[in-house]
Amino acid sequence: MKKIPIIIDCDPGCDDTIALLLAFANDKLDIKGVTVSAGNVNIYNTSENARKLIGVFRREIKVAKGCEKPMFKTIVTAPEVHGESGLGCLILPEKNKKLEELNAVEFLAKTLKESSEKITIVITGPMTNIAVFLIAYPELKEKIEKFVIMGGSSIGGNVTPSAEFNIYVDAEAADIVFKSGVRIILCPLDVTMKAFITEKELEEIKAIGGYASEVAYGAIKNALDFYKEFYNKHEVPMHDPCTIAYLLNKNIFKGKEVFVGVELRGEFTYGETIIDYRNKFFKEKNALSLNEIDRIEFVNMIKVAVTKLKTVV
Repeated sequence: MKKIPIIIDCDPGCDDTIALLLAFANDKLDIKGVTVSAGNVNIYNTSENARKLIGVFRREIKVAKGCEKPMFKTIVTAPEVHGESGLGCLILPEKNKKLEELNAVEFLAKTLKESSEKITIVITGPMTNIAVFLIAYPELKEKIEKFVIMGGSSIGGNVTPSAEFNIYVDAEAADIVFKSGVRIILCPLDVTMKAFITEKELEEIKAIGGYASEVAYGAIKNALDFYKEFYNKHEVPMHDPCTIAYLLNKNIFKGKEVFVGVELRGEFTYGETIIDYRNKFFKEKNALSLNEIDRIEFVNMIKVAVTKLKTVV
């Protein structure tokens, strides 16, 4: 079986952590590297989280630190959801995994340039690294197979009434990516809010045992505690793992080819994604926007990944 070559651009982050575990556990993916952006928390903490996770589970994977702020505005983070460190009370062991000397943009360019095949880029945080790469190295765009992105919403936002967090943090970067001409698979809140894990399922993950289950349990529980306190919900959506799940089994999703745009000037709507399901703008379709998921199979994929990683530590 030919593996899918990917680079994961992320901002760990509770649900990024689950996305990484899902990717680490699956031999269908050839992970060429992980690049890190600021987003859920500051760039130091997101980089540390990615570095330590890779050090524990897949030490051979390269990890590069990226942009510390959006292209044109002040960084917005979400410690209320992810904790100050990005992983709540979870403390990862130090395995002395080193960050690459190249920054994320340079690493992306080097990896794509040296690859004999096109690479899929998975984006689970703000798109700053990718937008800067597209501006700095336009000649390498043809080496990208597609972008698989967690971001956006047509059902209302989770950081403002209209904007989803990853887009809102750097809407200008998202605009550049959506206009790039590269094939896009979009996992907006339309689908990721349906990809939730219940308290009972979280306990089942914990019962698997092994260090991977401790990490998964700690990351998910931190986000779940936030949802219980602020929304009185006993289930928590796992947004970012939808990207990896799509690559592993696209048949558990449904979606529609659409035009996606980003609002950059609205007083109240900055960062809103326009997902034109009804083709009102008659614009060229630039994304497959996912809006349905087989949730039971999705949760099972996470359980299988945690089980596979059980003997790593």
